[in-house]
Amino acid sequence: MRLLSIFVMLLAGFCLSIQGPVNARLRLALESPVFAAMISFLGGTVVLLCIMATGAFGGAGTGFRGFQSAPLWAYLGGILGVGFVFGSIIAVPAVGVVVTLSAAILGQMLGSFLVDTFGWFGVNKIPFDPIRLLGIALLVIGVLLVQRK
Repeated sequence: MRLLSIFVMLLAGFCLSIQGPVNARLRLALESPVFAAMISFLGGTVVLLCIMATGAFGGAGTGFRGFQSAPLWAYLGGILGVGFVFGSIIAVPAVGVVVTLSAAILGQMLGSFLVDTFGWFGVNKIPFDPIRLLGIALLVIGVLLVQRK
């Protein structure tokens, strides 16, 4: 199961690498990064509604009844996703796909390091490890290297 999860995320990462240029091209056609981001999310919403309608992956689960049991911060996922989608629509034409995604991965690593270390959002705490911090430092160096022209 561990290898399957890694493969799924490898595929998801690949999808992210092409999402930025696809959305940036949509921005050119629509002449609006905000409208392009909204259309991107609308497309994703339609796909998720179709998957939900099949009952796959739990379908609708508890439906609207489940709203009451989730903490308020649990509803921030879509809003947080806007940061990536909108940010990439703006950044890809300015700095390219590699720099955009390298910076995004660095941000993800910094955020996930803090989440793991402090056990935020109900995840199991993973104790501070200087080797993990060294990995993030290497990512900083990587971002600095790939952004050079």
